Amino acid sequence: MDKSKETSTRVMTGVVGGAILLALFLIGGHLGVSFASAILGGLMCWELSNVFYGMSDRKEKLTALVGLSWLTIFVNMLIPKSMLECLVVSFMGMFTYYLAVADRHSSELRRHFDELVFTVFALVYVVTFVAFLPLIRDGANGIRWLLLFLFIVWAGDTGAYFVGRKWGKNKLYPLISPGKSLEGSGGGLAASLLVTIVFKLVAFGSLSWLGAVITAVMVGVISQIGDLCESFFKRAYKIKDSSKILPGHGGILDRFDGVLFSLPVMYFCVKLFS
Repeated sequence: MDKSKETSTRVMTGVVGGAILLALFLIGGHLGVSFASAILGGLMCWELSNVFYGMSDRKEKLTALVGLSWLTIFVNMLIPKSMLECLVVSFMGMFTYYLAVADRHSSELRRHFDELVFTVFALVYVVTFVAFLPLIRDGANGIRWLLLFLFIVWAGDTGAYFVGRKWGKNKLYPLISPGKSLEGSGGGLAASLLVTIVFKLVAFGSLSWLGAVITAVMVGVISQIGDLCESFFKRAYKIKDSSKILPGHGGILDRFDGVLFSLPVMYFCVKLFS
């Protein structure tokens, strides 16, 4: 695929996906955000597990992981701020399940246990982080904060992509992500700051200028770190994309890696500046 076609595909996928997500957040209220969180969390767990699970019972382990991610998110929807309890119960349940089927893998016990460790990692990395979406939505001015968060991350991603393609010369972290540049990183951060200023002026006048700038910088920087963390995972396992679900972007995790990592930071900003 040539670069112009790849760019147009990427933009079209982003516009359509973003519109669907915004519709769920704006129209669906708490239920819509929780539903979106469950779908995103389940798909990202599926993408991660497809990379790591390789034993004969991979389908059973995949089903258990995705099912637990959905259960955890929806229980947290019904009983807000119950994430810690849900994760503890999930861990106990998964540990017990892996113990119960260990006799099937007597010759590969170490690998079987490694897959349990990865399962716990996937639950914490994906489910814990994505659960901050409904928490942000349910707070004071929740919909404004949630929209601002999405605009910061999307603007940063778009700015880094186009500035990096046009002017990128100095590599940001070539070992982990050779396509990213310092110029692209700066362009992404500038785009995040610009969209925050515009959003404050147009739709969020109660947000202080200090809060706007700190939120834009913190979320913008952590979003880029989250992108690098997912690139670290892909580089370690020698894969280009987490899946092929989203044309022009790869997988759900490829598109929402920065979102995941910066969600707790955004929640902190909401608590600090509301």
